[in-house]
Amino acid sequence: MASKGSNPNVLLIVLDSVRAKNCSLYGHRNQTTPHLEQLASESTVYTQARAPSNWSLPSHVSLFTGSETHNHKVTVHDRLQSGQTVFETLADRGYETGLFTENGFLTSHETGLKNTFQTVTGVPEEYDDKYDTTSLNPAPDGFYFADAFDSWRQNQTEPWAACVNLMDAHRPFEPRERYDQWGNNHCHSLQADLPVRWEWEFHGGKKPYWQLQALEQLYDGGIRQADAIVEYIVTALRESGDLEQTLLVICGDHGDGFGEPGHIANEPPAVSHIVPMSEALLHVPLLVRPPGGGDGKQCHHPAALTAFPDVVKKTVEGTTDLKGFARNRVYSTKQPVTDNLRQRYETHCAEPEGYLRSSQAVYVDSPTDGTAVRKQYYWGGSALEQRIHSPHETENIEEITPQRVKDAFEETEPDIRIPLSGQQVTEGAKEQLAALGYY
Repeated sequence: MASKGSNPNVLLIVLDSVRAKNCSLYGHRNQTTPHLEQLASESTVYTQARAPSNWSLPSHVSLFTGSETHNHKVTVHDRLQSGQTVFETLADRGYETGLFTENGFLTSHETGLKNTFQTVTGVPEEYDDKYDTTSLNPAPDGFYFADAFDSWRQNQTEPWAACVNLMDAHRPFEPRERYDQWGNNHCHSLQADLPVRWEWEFHGGKKPYWQLQALEQLYDGGIRQADAIVEYIVTALRESGDLEQTLLVICGDHGDGFGEPGHIANEPPAVSHIVPMSEALLHVPLLVRPPGGGDGKQCHHPAALTAFPDVVKKTVEGTTDLKGFARNRVYSTKQPVTDNLRQRYETHCAEPEGYLRSSQAVYVDSPTDGTAVRKQYYWGGSALEQRIHSPHETENIEEITPQRVKDAFEETEPDIRIPLSGQQVTEGAKEQLAALGYY
């Protein structure tokens, strides 16, 4: 149902694990995002958006709260305190709020994120066979959560705010046949023979990094499926009239790695996510359609996902936001590796410390190129400055000191997390997270 009066609805669609480099919206050779390309004509497309971290949990905390990952410091060992997120703020204003996703960090694990919403739809015990399209992942595909969101939306009598997180491009990559346009039997066989958590096979030397290129073909199919689900959602919104009264934000929460080499000495290749801090994991798609539609502009300034709460607040208040998601500086931080992951690196890798080093990145406008941004980042004791022209073109400028990067970060200690004690992963969450390679 359409929003009441002047209060717009809010819909955040997170394309989990989708990086800008593999979106045809950003020039990828495979047409993975045809609907996003159409939607771009009535939206603002940010060409230099960056994730606040390189995996789901810290990035979603930043998305929901507006707090940078180096400040909130939430990991699997913490729970977010109540009252910290934009969705709770909207609920206090009379909005109905909902979360729809397979992502166990949001709906099952005791991170506190599920408590942010009045309605939460996660993986059900039973569901229609038409959504049962995978063999490696015991959960329905994203069309199930799209339908759940649409059913919920149609029953609302007040303005609503929702997050739909789509895991269709998250490993294991199992797109429906119509979207699996670039994979083949070899790609599927390679994935089926790998453990769900396959970093160790490559970092440990059992498999060559070049084999990841085959998995990337399946990944592209997953992005194509996620794009089709976005089209499915947007079409329903448009036909009902809700789209014109809705702030629509579509973004990736982080990317994925397929063996891209590091640029700094001892920086490991990017394999999946959580550990590396390469552009493969940080450069994400971001498209924003305001209520009533936009003018199809592109923004080439650094853009921060942490601006989401501010953008929502200004939109709800009817304030013209000339800056949107663009920021003078954009920050990304690699959260400390948890004990469970540390043990795996120590078991599988000859030199595990190379994967455990701290890392941060900061992005600013490039004074010599209006469409590029400058990136300064460190990995352990080495640091580098780069110029990022696009997801497909990176230019190394000079080596710098890690302290130069660290000085750009202003750390605060917001009181928004509570350390978890006892069992940190419930049995229900454990099964979901294991299927996605997180446990």
